[in-house]
Amino acid sequence: MEQLRSLNRTVNITEPILAEDSTFSTIALSLRAVLEQLDKNAKHHDYLVALLLVLLAESGFGISEQNTRLVYIPENWKSKETGVYELYLTLRNADHIRSKLIVITCGDKLVLNIISHIRNMKIYSMVVQTLKYVNPYTNNLCLRYMNLKEISHRFKDKLVMPLRTDILLVLNLMGPSLESLPIELCVKIANMLFVE
Repeated sequence: MEQLRSLNRTVNITEPILAEDSTFSTIALSLRAVLEQLDKNAKHHDYLVALLLVLLAESGFGISEQNTRLVYIPENWKSKETGVYELYLTLRNADHIRSKLIVITCGDKLVLNIISHIRNMKIYSMVVQTLKYVNPYTNNLCLRYMNLKEISHRFKDKLVMPLRTDILLVLNLMGPSLESLPIELCVKIANMLFVE
């Protein structure tokens, strides 16, 4: 219970915590930090993959070679020859199990694949129409994205949470506790419990 209280104290700020809670005037700090790492010549696909990195981080995943909880864009995240994005991921507290995000561009669409390196190397896939979520015609970071809740829920429900569940089940960490819930659910629970 004390963990929820301390979580709630850190949550009561005016900035949105989750990327999906960003508005036309305020963007989540994690999303802003990632967007500031993008090259000035970044394309709309780059912006969407950067958003996916933030959504992965919200669910406890990080880039394998990073040692911090900060979300960052690695130098070699996209092949110059093929335009394919390849990133190795690990789940916090399970960094010995690696997964791989492969994003293939196909016109305006991205084919998202997450491969788990557990059991029979399961693959979770979905196709995303980039321009439904990214506005390529603005330099204003707050106006860069559209339909954030939709892409957040779609990506997490179809790819991230099934992968996370597989990893936690293999490690026998899945159970009826707050520790097994994604951080965004813990934040929402904390907000509902301690409303003054």
